[in-house]
Amino acid sequence: MAKVFLRFEGRTEQSIIAMIGGMYMSARRTIIALPLLLACLPFGASAAPVRRLLVVDTQRTEPYITITGAMLDSLAGYGFVVGRNLEVERYSLSQFEGAATHIWELKHGASFDVVYIAGTIAAQAFVKIAAEHPNSRFVFASVTDPVGLGLVDGFGMAPTRNITGVSFPVPVKDRLRFVRRLMPRARTIGLIHGDMPQSVSYRAWLEKLLASEPEFKDLKIIYRSVKFVRGDNGTQRMAMQSVPLIEELNSQVDLFLAPNDQMGINPEFARTMAKHANKPLVGIIEPDAGAGWGATMCIYPSLPGMGQQAGKMIARLLAGEPIAAIPAETPARIGVAFDFKLIKHFGITVPSDMITK
Repeated sequence: MAKVFLRFEGRTEQSIIAMIGGMYMSARRTIIALPLLLACLPFGASAAPVRRLLVVDTQRTEPYITITGAMLDSLAGYGFVVGRNLEVERYSLSQFEGAATHIWELKHGASFDVVYIAGTIAAQAFVKIAAEHPNSRFVFASVTDPVGLGLVDGFGMAPTRNITGVSFPVPVKDRLRFVRRLMPRARTIGLIHGDMPQSVSYRAWLEKLLASEPEFKDLKIIYRSVKFVRGDNGTQRMAMQSVPLIEELNSQVDLFLAPNDQMGINPEFARTMAKHANKPLVGIIEPDAGAGWGATMCIYPSLPGMGQQAGKMIARLLAGEPIAAIPAETPARIGVAFDFKLIKHFGITVPSDMITK
């Protein structure tokens, strides 16, 4: 028995009736059952309901393009296909937290089966909204410090709120150990970051690590910050503002760490660093070194892997599982990348076990 799918948006009752014969197709709404066809269906048969997913990215840039795309591809792999049995509405905050409330009210956020939020700024914007709507379900991805934001109590444990998801960063201890293996004589590190919430958390973790872990007691990190510039092009402007700070620190440090924030992820930062510094840069995402953006090396979380983890969580929720059964996770896949031209230039020896990863 063939199934008929009709789509409509903002149609009058008369136009809906008229389109039954003409099979009017709309790009945004799908109805998967027609009263006129019920008599033709086998007794007791029913079509799968259309699920609704609200997607809110922090901004229209990486890493959200890759992560959210992988999340949607993953959902399709689990049988939730856009245009068939899944309706997706996608928005960007452009780094303006206040836009979250407008989106929620305008699109009646509570009517969605799941709300997906990507990035620390978006997650921070939805903390209050989630608390005020306990019957709604939220899944985050690419959030630096979900515990510090109050989204979850920890990882690998049953959520106590209506939120779960996947964090972003490689643990700071692993990142410094990566630096140790490649540059064992390095003692002073420069870190220029944006004045952003994720950088505040990341800096606090580094400071605590250096103060409490004997293996890092001989390391020194010099911090500088640039003003947070909102908007989709804000991180590029922040990278340009970092130039005098790069030039100030260049003679004082053995290497630079890319910040764990939107400025650090933007390719403009690595390019700016390569242009104005003559010290190695440890990037934050794979293309920093792997695509020749300007970093010498990086240890990074897999962006597609992060999206796949979030997609699986959303699929489980759409299939009817309670959110309490889906613990928050850290990135499951961590990789390393090198720009071997820069590796040679700086005289760095890469251990063979890293090259084969």
